[in-house]
Amino acid sequence: MAVLDDLSGFEFEDLMEDVFRNLGYENVRQAERTADEGRDVIMEEVVDGTRRAIIVECKHTGTVGRPVVQKLHSAIATFDFDGPKRGMVATTGRFTNPAEEYADRLQRNDDPYPIELIDGEDLREIADEIGLDLYNGRIEILCDETLRPYDPAADVDAPVQEAFRDIENIGAADLPVPHSQVTFRPVVAITADTNAVFETSVGVIHRINDRTQFVVHAERGHPKVADDEVATLVTENFHATVPLDTGQFTEVFDDVDERRFGQTQTKYKEWAVDRLQDYHTTTVTYTGDNNVTSCCT
Repeated sequence: MAVLDDLSGFEFEDLMEDVFRNLGYENVRQAERTADEGRDVIMEEVVDGTRRAIIVECKHTGTVGRPVVQKLHSAIATFDFDGPKRGMVATTGRFTNPAEEYADRLQRNDDPYPIELIDGEDLREIADEIGLDLYNGRIEILCDETLRPYDPAADVDAPVQEAFRDIENIGAADLPVPHSQVTFRPVVAITADTNAVFETSVGVIHRINDRTQFVVHAERGHPKVADDEVATLVTENFHATVPLDTGQFTEVFDDVDERRFGQTQTKYKEWAVDRLQDYHTTTVTYTGDNNVTSCCT
């Protein structure tokens, strides 16, 4: 609980968005923070061919009582969705007995808007199952695959031996054993499809149909777009990834350094969206039927 308690309310909502996305829910997004109506996270699931909306209330608090669950039940009932709906309450703390009894009664009575309760202990178990690491008060992304750092068909010292092979009067066999070190640096590969049509009374004035792909260095600090060599290395070798097992690599290399991701998945997504919006922002000039020239950005 110590790590979860260090999160702010907004950071907890970011965490839950990441958790639900990794659990396989679809169209996961946060409600507007300026108008909290008991719908912090909204998402969808498909059960037996039927799409269902799920409204989630996130409570970063020690205890959640029955009124919170009742309020969410009303929010589900008024949520505009053409299909079945259900709810969840997720908390870093625990639920009171009346809150649990209210949720149980909804289930027993086959209420059309049932509510699932997820407390702090449930959350930690779920995070362990999907590989989210709670580290130093920050929710980290753990990647379980990495680009192959060496050729398993050759010894790790083979590149050093090869470098000395063509040097006169120095035999590769005479070299001391090289010190080998591997550093795993986190990167995020982003592919975005942007399709938009802008039109006014004069017709279509601008179209965007673009696929953008870039790679971002994702260590602590502000994300930084990788240079072309790194981007090519990553994007052209997705098929060549291997399981990231630090213990396995310590048997091969003298030193293994594993760098961590500095932000959450949600933060990287928000940063990428902002960057793409800036990239695609343009000023368009057009002339209407009254021969008046206007422009828009």
